[in-house]
Formats: sequence, structure tokens, C-alpha cells
Amino acid sequence: MYNRKKIGKYFLDFVVGDKVIVELKVVSRFNRVAIKQVLEYLRALNKQLAIIIFFTKDGVKFKRIINPDYYEG
Repeated sequence: MYNRKKIGKYFLDFVVGDKVIVELKVVSRFNRVAIKQVLEYLRALNKQLAIIIFFTKDGVKFKRIINPDYYEG
């Protein structure tokens, strides 16, 4: 959203138990773009935790992302 207008659309992969966002990526390494995207999901949906699962040539890796703006209520 920008100035109360929708300017884009993203589709997250999974929400588990209406609490945790799970995002799947096939990449050669961790990247800031994926982390920024997941942080936007967390903020937009007011969720506390996301896990990005990276499928790399060296195997499966994951990263937990915490929403610094999360508020309960």
C-alpha cells in the first residue's frame, strides 16, 4: 500500500496454525530480498514469526525472521 492505494500483490507460501509464515525459496544462497519480502508479510499480517526455507545446491537451510513491529491484540 502507498497513500492508501494498493500498488502490488504478493502471495506467501504457507501460514501454519495462523501463526507462522513459511516461505520456500530455491536459491544459491541467502539473500536480503527474500528476508525483506518476508518482513513485509509479517508486518502486513501482524504475525510474529516467519521461517524461510532455502533449497540450495549445498542442501536445505532455514532462517527464522522475527517481526520487530509485532503487537499482540
